[in-house]
Amino acid sequence: MEEKIEVTTEKKVGSPTGRMSGDERRSQILQVAIRLFSRNGFSGTTTKEIARAAGVSEAIIFRHFATKEELYHAILDYKACEGGNPTPMELAGKVMSKGDDREFFYQLMLNALNHHDKDPEFMRLLFHSALEGHDLADIFIEQNIVPIYEFLSEYIAKRQKEGAIRKDIAPRVIIRAFVGMMIHHSLNNTLWDTKRRLLNVSNEEAARFFTEILLGGIRK
Repeated sequence: MEEKIEVTTEKKVGSPTGRMSGDERRSQILQVAIRLFSRNGFSGTTTKEIARAAGVSEAIIFRHFATKEELYHAILDYKACEGGNPTPMELAGKVMSKGDDREFFYQLMLNALNHHDKDPEFMRLLFHSALEGHDLADIFIEQNIVPIYEFLSEYIAKRQKEGAIRKDIAPRVIIRAFVGMMIHHSLNNTLWDTKRRLLNVSNEEAARFFTEILLGGIRK
């Protein structure tokens, strides 16, 4: 049975005819595409289905996005700009100068967990892309994950030189442990254990406990 996707068609400010502007239509198409991709995967979603769910013709889809590849890049750009949330690097920059590793990792963890809670659709979309071997997963890693690894590697290496963190653990191993706790927790809450039968704690508590576990293992 086909799932009905609600389409926003209310009259827009500045549009006497009630028709969407080009930017509004582009945004609406992206929102519908994200919703369908996150539920049905990339191989299970066609541009015709996106057009039907958005209430437009398929030609309109290709007027805004000449190729599927352009649509995939636009999804990542849209998500990067959505809500005006600070990037992990911007967030960490506010506390890293204090030399407080607990606050540094806590803020990064809490921000990520809150973001995952607010946008489970995007998490599902990313995992669909990874399972299907889709290009979007590689694009996301290059644009988002690689810069975070490089940034955190520099911070950890600096703290190792300052004698605050053990030098016998490679920075990227520390990052993998940190990210691993965060992603596993979010996946349980979003995909596998939405009723939180296995663990039911607030994001603040999870961020604090995971940070303590991490620091307990890496502090000199």
